[in-house]
Amino acid sequence: DSLLFSKAFRELHMGARYLYLCMAMESGGKWDFQFPTAAAGKYGIASSSFWTYVQELTDKRFIVCRSNKHLRQPNDYSFSDGWKNISPVPNNRPLAMAICSKSDRNPDSGNSRSDSLVDRILDNLREENGIS
Repeated sequence: DSLLFSKAFRELHMGARYLYLCMAMESGGKWDFQFPTAAAGKYGIASSSFWTYVQELTDKRFIVCRSNKHLRQPNDYSFSDGWKNISPVPNNRPLAMAICSKSDRNPDSGNSRSDSLVDRILDNLREENGIS
């Protein structure tokens, strides 16, 4: 299933979808990443909303969150394909790469097709939620 067209993704609150796409952009195509609350602020997501959306993404198995609170460091996150209701396969990690792939780079613009797709999706989500 395609993430963006899946029923599970469409059932997420709009803010959780927006956060997921922001995380995909910030991860740079990596499966494991950090996403501090300051990064959420950069995208116009309030701290209280951020934690609500992280909880929703975790509960619905889109991400896994490992707290580093005891280390006073940003939490570690991983994308998960648990939302598909299948057990994750460690070497099969298409989810993050499909959103952030840079394989079709246009040398004139420096942008890839998938980057522009993610930008359009983020712009639409911002517009729908009144986020600037």
